[in-house]
Amino acid sequence: MAGYATRTYWVLCVVFGAGVIAFAVWLVSIIPTQACGGNLPWGTSPFLAYQLSRTTADIEAVFGQEEDRCRRRMVAALDFANKIDLVAFILIYSGFVACFFLAMRRDGYAALARIGLIATVATLGFDVLETSAQLRITGSLPGPVESLVLLTISSAGKFLGLTVAGMCAGAAMLARSGISRLAGVVCVAGAFMVALGLNYLPARPALPLGLGIIFVMMLLYAAVATMRTPPSTTTTRTR
Repeated sequence: MAGYATRTYWVLCVVFGAGVIAFAVWLVSIIPTQACGGNLPWGTSPFLAYQLSRTTADIEAVFGQEEDRCRRRMVAALDFANKIDLVAFILIYSGFVACFFLAMRRDGYAALARIGLIATVATLGFDVLETSAQLRITGSLPGPVESLVLLTISSAGKFLGLTVAGMCAGAAMLARSGISRLAGVVCVAGAFMVALGLNYLPARPALPLGLGIIFVMMLLYAAVATMRTPPSTTTTRTR
């Protein structure tokens, strides 16, 4: 039964991972590639730039001035994306990360899994606050000051939570043998890239790249674990 439950979590992780990919593809298809206020740095989309806005000037860089023609189209696209994010995607990616750590906990890495699950829950909460703040801001651009403060706190909390989750996932992979260790190194590197991009503006493109690396490493690990974990396996190792 223990092995069956572990494999179930790995399968769910892969299923949620497919949902994350589907949302990412859809998001790219509906979000304009250029911000209304000018070109963004390479690797930074208007969606990410909005999440990381800290001032009125940052908001206007994404949406332009009130008289700009593209403002209405950008507001409509980002509002639609954020509504889907709020009602579906946050739960999908949280389910992906949570199932990864639930499987890792049953696979013998309880301490790392516990920290990862706490980070996942915190990330979910911060993301709900972040998305709610963004929807409020677009309702009356450039938005009230308190909404910008909430956006600043919640977006930083979300990305830091994902950084911690990525480090825990990478550390758990590193504790295994063989190719899993290489995946762990890459995953931890991705987590450091997220932290660097969040805190150092010239390295901003490293943030989405790091998130992508964390996701790919976790998804590949989960897919392999799904195939190698038979339903009858019983795990006795503890950490």
